[in-house]
Amino acid sequence: MHRFPQSRILTLAALVFAIFLSVGMTAPAQAGAWSTSDLKTGAPLPGGTVTVNHVTVTWQVGNYWSDGLRIYGLLCTPTSLPGPHPVAILNHGLSVVPVGPFFAFPAIEAYGWIGCTNMAGAGWLTAITTYRGEIIGASTGSGFPAPYANYWALSDGGLELCLGEVDDVLNLLSAVTALPSANPSHVLMWGHSHGSCITERAIERGAPVQVAVSLDGPTDFTTWNHNNPILAPTVAAQDARSSAWSGNNPAKLANVKFLRIHAEGDVTVTPDQGCELASKLPGSANYYLYSNISPPGVYWGSPKECAAFSMPWRKGQLLPDEVANGVWASPTFLMYSGLNHSTIRGKAWPEFRSFVNAVAVGGHWSASIPAQYSPFEN
Repeated sequence: MHRFPQSRILTLAALVFAIFLSVGMTAPAQAGAWSTSDLKTGAPLPGGTVTVNHVTVTWQVGNYWSDGLRIYGLLCTPTSLPGPHPVAILNHGLSVVPVGPFFAFPAIEAYGWIGCTNMAGAGWLTAITTYRGEIIGASTGSGFPAPYANYWALSDGGLELCLGEVDDVLNLLSAVTALPSANPSHVLMWGHSHGSCITERAIERGAPVQVAVSLDGPTDFTTWNHNNPILAPTVAAQDARSSAWSGNNPAKLANVKFLRIHAEGDVTVTPDQGCELASKLPGSANYYLYSNISPPGVYWGSPKECAAFSMPWRKGQLLPDEVANGVWASPTFLMYSGLNHSTIRGKAWPEFRSFVNAVAVGGHWSASIPAQYSPFEN
């Protein structure tokens, strides 16, 4: 277990207190600017270069303002490739580690850094944010190369769970796409779990992305069995976080190339959450995929967990050449039999890859999802 200095534990105490205050709506997102110097101290932030797949990747910790909070993030740029580059925003899930009598929320650690640099090695200008109240290097260390292996940084604010974090992602997107090395017309957003609902809410609020992939996130806090009554004690607070709530206009998800994925064996975010959102998406193509069949595989319908929702189901196959030629329907909902909240990330990689690459190849994005699975979060 990573040992925290006493000063850090005191900071976390303030963070825990802030969580109890974070039950209402947040202010509209304020556009930030990416800075490689600490916005409060002026100190330079860690960075360096690595080589990935013969591509020189420059990685840099940065920070930006979001609703008056200093939010840290990680940016990885394929500097040896001609730009401007397609942008990948990777929205990680929620992790919790005990720190004395309190809890910390790790954001960017080893897998985050590796995933960021691997994506940059495939041509993406890649960014990951450390949402409000979350920490770079909270449990296993940052994962950064020496001399930054023990680096840590705490974003301002406290955990809100799919609420203020959406502002943090919108402001990250604004800051990153303003960089001269970024192509704001070619943007991918990916999210898992906490990052899934953040991704969906960001698009509902107008995030200018062209393709999005969302895995195993809660979509309706009024029915989610793990809803936190401290963070979302009222129906209004629950609705504000819910991408499937009609007041958040889930139909806007159909305005981008959108792939929603869920694992039938997930007990953290049960599969009915994915079913409910898919039922709200106009023209959604819904498939049930047996987890022991590798893509392109055979898709079947319909899982019992979706019985309460009016959803048409498709049967058939997606052949490799069809996927490569971009025949994926959008929006598409994939339900995998078995699997769980964690294993879905690796098992769904081939579909994630083929869905995004169909868009990227067809649009001449000069970037692609690598064939080998690379986690984006610890």
